[in-house]
Amino acid sequence: MERLNPWVVGAALTITAVIFYAICATAFAVWPASTLGFFDAWFHGLNLGALQAGAKPMTPGTFVYGLIGIAVSAFLSGVVFAVSYNLLRRRAAG
Repeated sequence: MERLNPWVVGAALTITAVIFYAICATAFAVWPASTLGFFDAWFHGLNLGALQAGAKPMTPGTFVYGLIGIAVSAFLSGVVFAVSYNLLRRRAAG
């Protein structure tokens, strides 16, 4: 296998995370109760409905703030993953 380019992996993960963030935000804006129900299942039945009570409405500003946060986190995660992968791959090769 060839080495992973940390910048490419970081960018690919950023694009993926941004797309999923936008889909999730849209789903929550259109179907808030159903979206919370979906994520309740991910968290083994933990009731996330209480988090919605009294919550601030989604605004373009909060959407962009979350989008930037997820993009930065995804990019850094991708870079760390690629660097770690390359180090482990080199170590395993001997």
